[in-house]
Amino acid sequence: MIYVDSNALVYLLHDVKPKSDLVIDALSSSDEVYTSLRTIEEASYILVRIYLSKHYGARGIHQIREIIRKYGLEPVKDELATLRRLLSDYNVIILQDKATINEIHETMIKYKLLPGDAIIALTCKHYGVDTILTFDEDFRRVPWLKVNP
Repeated sequence: MIYVDSNALVYLLHDVKPKSDLVIDALSSSDEVYTSLRTIEEASYILVRIYLSKHYGARGIHQIREIIRKYGLEPVKDELATLRRLLSDYNVIILQDKATINEIHETMIKYKLLPGDAIIALTCKHYGVDTILTFDEDFRRVPWLKVNP
């Protein structure tokens, strides 16, 4: 049972070696793979940001929004479709995020996490997922999660 974080998904989709190989090994050896809508949103945004930076020179959220307003997201649809295929190929189960505002804030403060990471940690705890596939060292401060790799 493993939760896959956005950076692991992006490294795999962009074949960033050797990280993508580590992701493939972890996903292939896990009997159940989970993520959440929060993580899919984050991975989708990263894919959009990378694409628009590479093809349009976008730097920062304001330029990204301007490019989207002008051109739409049609140019990025293949990237997003690839993400959906990856989730399907590895039979990733999409969890609903589970956390209260108080839990999020307490977890942020106690473990020095950003809000999104606190939500992910709490979602894992709620569903009993004890391992997270991520390259984000911040999750190592969360006592109920083992970080892979």
